[in-house]
Amino acid sequence: MKLRSGDILLLLLSAALLELSFAPFNQYYTAFFALIPLFCILDKYEKGFLTGLLWGFFYALFSIHWLAFNSGTYWWVATLSMLLASAFLALNYGFIGLFYVFIRRRNPRYAVLFLPFIWVAVEFLRSFGTLGFPWLALGHSQAYHTLYVQCADIGGVYFVSFLLLLANLLLYRLLRKFDKRCFAALLAVILIPYAYGAIMLNLNLQEDTRTRFRIVQPNVAAKEKWKPENRIPIIEMMDSLSRSESDILPQVIVWPETAVPYYLRSSHYFLHVIHRTAADMKSTLITGALDYYFPDSASHYESTNTLFIFEPYLPSISETVYDKIHLVPFGEFTPGGTMFSWLNNMQYGQSDFRCRDYRKVLFMGRDSIPFTPMICYDSVFPHTARRFTIQGSKYIILITNDIWFGRSLGPHQHAAMALLRSVECRRPLIRSANAGISMFIDEKGRVLKSLPLYERGILDEELPAVQYRSPYLILGNAFSVLACILAFPVVLLLLWIKQRKA
Repeated sequence: MKLRSGDILLLLLSAALLELSFAPFNQYYTAFFALIPLFCILDKYEKGFLTGLLWGFFYALFSIHWLAFNSGTYWWVATLSMLLASAFLALNYGFIGLFYVFIRRRNPRYAVLFLPFIWVAVEFLRSFGTLGFPWLALGHSQAYHTLYVQCADIGGVYFVSFLLLLANLLLYRLLRKFDKRCFAALLAVILIPYAYGAIMLNLNLQEDTRTRFRIVQPNVAAKEKWKPENRIPIIEMMDSLSRSESDILPQVIVWPETAVPYYLRSSHYFLHVIHRTAADMKSTLITGALDYYFPDSASHYESTNTLFIFEPYLPSISETVYDKIHLVPFGEFTPGGTMFSWLNNMQYGQSDFRCRDYRKVLFMGRDSIPFTPMICYDSVFPHTARRFTIQGSKYIILITNDIWFGRSLGPHQHAAMALLRSVECRRPLIRSANAGISMFIDEKGRVLKSLPLYERGILDEELPAVQYRSPYLILGNAFSVLACILAFPVVLLLLWIKQRKA
């Protein structure tokens, strides 16, 4: 039986409703019922892979179509890469549909019971590897649903995804046939996270120690930043913004990703200006810049996208740095380029960055306050934020540059994910973006202050330190690993046992 045009429109509607729950639309309630048309079509047809694939392609197109607006390459290259990425991501949902129909043929009850675990397992596994991409995790749709999203500190964003899947599935079953137990379960899935959220929002997690931060948002155009003649004007403008007068004298000043458009260690002038800024302001200055290193037994150097720390009381740059871990595939490195050198000869606006093996928490100020460093794409990965925070950090400092994608949905979606990282780790987060969106976020995932896209300025805020250890920090990805076990080995074992009994 083939999919009809009406069924395809239902899949399109489902994907569109789900997209409305994400930033910048923030109609988070649609995520609680957006998947019902998808379940309806999956139960109607035997072609689970095709149904899931088509829905996944619509969902990816709505969610990441902004990749086609990448100003760092040719328009046709950006458009082609967006379509290929959408097709690749659609395979995930094709697999979910395939596995769901496979189980339903043998035991419909198992299919309903294990679908949320299957979905979460696919989301979780998709976050690893060279092409890891957790951007489309359903839980990110609740970033601004502050009361509900507090439960992310239990099992991360994937636990929120699990609850949304359950809500959709239970509502779908109720619409087909009313059942008291199903209705009670739906109320529990919705009300218990709200109750937990109310408790956490009223729980004081803060310490007495407070730090005064300043975010600098320079708003420099993507192509203008890398012109050699603009290097000195940019650094002087950053210096001027950092010295802006306000009611708060900052202890820490945070510049965005690649705020210094050059190899910082190679410029005595840039080093002098930044040292002078930190010394005159009596503030720790954290900035992004390019760096390089020589691998063992190598005559050539490797470039890195790096976070540097300048202390006003130290005469030289801190040797403790952080390199961006999750480099953007085909943007900051070429997957497979080390094995197939001909791939590196293809020109699509890519850089060629590497990452040194440094995975320790960083420190700032005379009091050596530990913090979690993150650069841009790193903030999409929950386990990366946890890896550093579990070492004792009290803040998360995220520097980024989303200007490549203009005023599209991309910068809004990326900024929203920072709220989830704050809740998961229960840490205040300082987000400094080149052209926005810069934000101060508290440990409950609430935006305290923000600067919108394409606005030059500063933000000042005094933030209390937090050292609370959330369940997610303690247990890590235990829930997601459990979902993987229940989704595949357990359900296959149950089906095998049932078949043997038959």
